[in-house]
Amino acid sequence: MTWKKWSHSDLEKQFNPRAAIGEEITTILAGWEAASDERRVELEGNFDIAYGDHPLMQYDCHVKSSDKLIIINIHGGYFRAFDKSGMDSHVADLIKSGFGVVNINYPLCPEVTLTSIVKTLGIGISHVMEYLEAKGFNQKVVLLGHSAGAHLGMHLSHEPVIRKKLVGIVALSGVFELGFIQEISIQDDVHLSDDEVNKLDCLNFPPLLGPKYYISAGGDEPSAWIDQSWIMANLLTKRGDDVTLHVCAGAHHFNLVDYLCDGNHLDGAVLKTWINSLCKE
Repeated sequence: MTWKKWSHSDLEKQFNPRAAIGEEITTILAGWEAASDERRVELEGNFDIAYGDHPLMQYDCHVKSSDKLIIINIHGGYFRAFDKSGMDSHVADLIKSGFGVVNINYPLCPEVTLTSIVKTLGIGISHVMEYLEAKGFNQKVVLLGHSAGAHLGMHLSHEPVIRKKLVGIVALSGVFELGFIQEISIQDDVHLSDDEVNKLDCLNFPPLLGPKYYISAGGDEPSAWIDQSWIMANLLTKRGDDVTLHVCAGAHHFNLVDYLCDGNHLDGAVLKTWINSLCKE
């Protein structure tokens, strides 16, 4: 609850990556889109597999029998923005490291509530696991989420259909508490209720006990945002979980993802080694 010590204006700078990074964010996200457009041809498998009627209830499956394990990627965007397609370059990097990847979309606020997003992704994970089983893919599974996706991954760990296969959760620059969202401009789109803050805050409703956790933040992110990763890692460690906490020097909210998904980057190689270790679980 350290965020309660900050003034409203400081909260915006601390907990809104767009405010923290400034105008450069437009160039960064355009770069993600351009890189994904260029590298999409590298991705084998099936795109836009529907798991419901909403146009954003879809996922891509890039999995082979030879893959060491399967990563289910959940994009960020503060529950209100972005699309799985913008992460195809990162998916290509993960595949180069020998992992299969499922890249999942979900409906966004303000069209739906956060409660609805969590329930919808639960349906999505069930569909994914059934699809993988039908295709004969029996590898272990890791949930990987960036920003809001890290928060959602924590909740998805409780889905019964994934528990037996889930060996790890990777949370990149995650937002785990929710109360401060009600105090910043993000609330204009997310419309969090007090009930949602109480029930869906990851400190009040922690993820599953059992999988290993890799929690990472960028060293150039605002201090309160870095604290989110420390607070989450501390809670899990005290509970008895196996947790790796990694602050990536020189990284902000977005290039952290570039670095860690790239197995040839120094920090990405560390994560790659950690994920490979889970293959023996």
